[in-house]
Amino acid sequence: MIWTGENYLSTNEAMQSKYLTRNLILFVILTLFISIVCIVNNHVKAAYPDADSVTYIVDDLVHQSDNVDFQQKDTIVYRDDSTQSDLFPDNYYVLFINETDQSVLAAKNVHQRMYPASMTKMMTAIVVADAVEAGSISLDDMVTITQNYDLTAEDVAPSQLHRGYSISVKDLLYGLMLESNNYYALYLAEYVAGDVQSFCDRMNEKAMQLGATNTHFMNPHGLDNPNHYSTAYDMYLIIKEVHNHQILRDIDGFDTYTYTFYDSNGSAIDTESTATNLFVTGDASLPAPFQLESWKTGTTDGAGNCLAMYLKKDGKDYVVVASAGNSKADLYDSIIRLLCLTD
Repeated sequence: MIWTGENYLSTNEAMQSKYLTRNLILFVILTLFISIVCIVNNHVKAAYPDADSVTYIVDDLVHQSDNVDFQQKDTIVYRDDSTQSDLFPDNYYVLFINETDQSVLAAKNVHQRMYPASMTKMMTAIVVADAVEAGSISLDDMVTITQNYDLTAEDVAPSQLHRGYSISVKDLLYGLMLESNNYYALYLAEYVAGDVQSFCDRMNEKAMQLGATNTHFMNPHGLDNPNHYSTAYDMYLIIKEVHNHQILRDIDGFDTYTYTFYDSNGSAIDTESTATNLFVTGDASLPAPFQLESWKTGTTDGAGNCLAMYLKKDGKDYVVVASAGNSKADLYDSIIRLLCLTD
């Protein structure tokens, strides 16, 4: 028996009373919830009478992180865009955009991850240019080489610079972009950020700022690494940022560049960088009347042959990114075919 305060109840009666009270509370809560949902739903239908007919296909769009302050709010290239894709083999990554009109002229595997090879150095140059423009370093600064990097295991020839040698930031930057010197990327990274890893962190932060959210850099030179990747679309965003820096546009106007570095005894050594872009050296011809503004090549086993370019024609801006060419001749033939789509 259980005393209620007024009388005694049997154990069964007490249990039934307890369950009845609990069920009544659950019923009231459920009724309130349904009522609130109905009220909200009626308000939505009143505000958006066609809401029932709307279908959202989220996967068709490029997903962008909500916590990033993008300079470009929306992609102009959908995930499944295959404009003129039949012009290229399945292993190609291609994007050709009329930047002035914001129209896609060709697209294939645009948002699929790829090895960016030395197109990576565009971001390396951007981070250096940002540091110069912020006043934290100068193009005239002399950089003393502090360690002997060895990339010969990656099939890269030994560096002509050694510990104790010195060279200006400007000359490192020109060698980085024109001849695509892998060691110069490491020297610049160490000078700007203190160490290579900190510099790569800056590269990745800058990529996020640009909206290149499917890009991750593990090094400043672009040699293949499973966790070092980008997309044709992200490279499009990155070369547009290259074009925003006058320092970098000036470099891309050279076919050769002569400069001087100094050995550990202070003796001057003259050397020359030659552009790796065949359109710049004259070994391949751009269709008239295209004018080349900014560019970067790339070649690794994983990436194949790559080229990103910012061009002008008849008062309009164009951007082309092509990667995975089986050979340089194949790559340049493919790009010429792309550029002819504007005729």
